[in-house]
Parts: sequence; structure tokens; C-alpha cells
Amino acid sequence: AAAQVLLLHRRDAFQAAPALLAQLQALREAGRIQVVIGQITGVETAPGGTLQALALLDPQGQPQRQPLDLLLAYLGISPRLGPIADWGLAMDRKQLTVDTATFATSVPGIYAVGDINTYPGKRKLILCGFHEATLAAFAEAERQAGHKLPLEYTTSSERLQARLGVAAAR
Repeated sequence: AAAQVLLLHRRDAFQAAPALLAQLQALREAGRIQVVIGQITGVETAPGGTLQALALLDPQGQPQRQPLDLLLAYLGISPRLGPIADWGLAMDRKQLTVDTATFATSVPGIYAVGDINTYPGKRKLILCGFHEATLAAFAEAERQAGHKLPLEYTTSSERLQARLGVAAAR
């Protein structure tokens, strides 16, 4: 279990089903999750590229540093770039340009998926965002590994089945 869970959001207002909002509020009140409001303005990495912290602007426009061990990014509903527009990434009409093989931006190690990117034939469908995220995740895993990784399926890979703790179908 994590020692601390932070939920970073651009504002202290959430859109979700009432039951989910009530669950989030209960977790906040129990101290199991802390909500941090702000916009990411940059990243801090250790030598070798390991993510160590996020640079944020709080709602009052003050810079903050948020250390972290693990960053999980989830889909949002706002295609506005916000501070990302100032990161020096190549853009076309307020959208990030990407390599469609990997969804890499013009800065190594930064990928863009969903409505914030653009490329010839782009369709703004959530299904496309999931496809883009899959290719970006494979690209980053291969970048970190330094070589191509095999595509494995949970239905046929004994290695994945062992990791998941499920028996191979016979």
C-alpha cells in the first residue's frame, strides 16, 4: 500500500457520478487521499531520467514542488494545454504534434495522446486516445529498455499468466 496518495487536479471541482464523488469525499475526510490543486509547469528528474518531482503552480499562481515516487496520469475532459503550451514542444494550432508510430512529442520522453495532439487524419474519439496511449506506453517502455519489446497476450503468454497468478488454459 502507498504511504501517501495525492490526487493532482487543475481545480477543486470534479465531474463524476454522485456515488464516486461521495467516495472521494469520504477518502479525503479519512485522510486516505490528499487533493492537490494546481497546474503542472515542469518535471524534475534524477540523473538517468527518473522522475522525482513535479513543478506546479498553485491556484494563487505560486510555484510549488511536489515530490513523487510514481505518477499515474488519467484521462481528462479538457483538451486545453494550459502550462504545457510553454514547455517548448512543437505545436500546430494549439495542439501538440506527434510521431504517430510512438506519439512522442518533439521532446524525448514526453508523449501526447488524446485531444491535445494533432496529426494527419486525427479523429477526436476516446477510442483513438486509448490506442494512442497504448502505442505511447510501448514506445516509452522500449526507450527505457533500450530495445524492442515483444508483444505478449494474456491468453497465450505463460510469463504474463504467471505474473497475474492465473493458470494457463489447457
